[in-house]
Amino acid sequence: MNDPNSAFPETVKPELWRRYENWRGRRHEEFNAKHAYRLTTWRNQRAYRRLVITLLGALAFIIASSYLAFLSSGWFLLPFGVGLVSVITIQTALRIVTGSIADAPVSALDEIQLAQRNSARSFGFFVLYAVMFIPYFVLVAISMRDEVPGQWVYGSAILLISLVLTAICVPNMLIAWWMGDPDPEDLLDTTHTATTHPATDTAPTGGKEVEP
Repeated sequence: MNDPNSAFPETVKPELWRRYENWRGRRHEEFNAKHAYRLTTWRNQRAYRRLVITLLGALAFIIASSYLAFLSSGWFLLPFGVGLVSVITIQTALRIVTGSIADAPVSALDEIQLAQRNSARSFGFFVLYAVMFIPYFVLVAISMRDEVPGQWVYGSAILLISLVLTAICVPNMLIAWWMGDPDPEDLLDTTHTATTHPATDTAPTGGKEVEP
């Protein structure tokens, strides 16, 4: 569907941008089709919120490890790397169980999903420019010294990366936290389709087909 709230009307969008949006729509559909039958037992509100809490913990771990970057360019790499892998893994799981609504293009969403996505992204942008003041204040504070160690500038850059990564995860976390349990009938259909191969729906027994 077209976004009625878009700042750019359809008539002024370049053809290249339209092709990009169509490509994103196909990628979104392929992602959901690929993972449609994965993590099916996690598709409920309790699991959504547990994933969000776990992701918050991993993000807090990354931000905390950024402090080590102000002290050494090597020691922080291990905890930062562990936190980064954890964030990417949990973020991917969230995208799978929520249908990747927060990352979906307009063409792949209905009106309700589009409103949820836009609202979550708006709040994510608010978080982004709010947390950006933290490294700015750090840089202003250290610039008051006559000589600034290069390690402190390096640490400020790592802190900036950590905070940007946190803001990027906000839309997915918001949508997952407030998403309700799916329709039980949808879960039954998904489970049946995932466990039954189309070629084995019926089995020959004495010349007759027996329903599964």
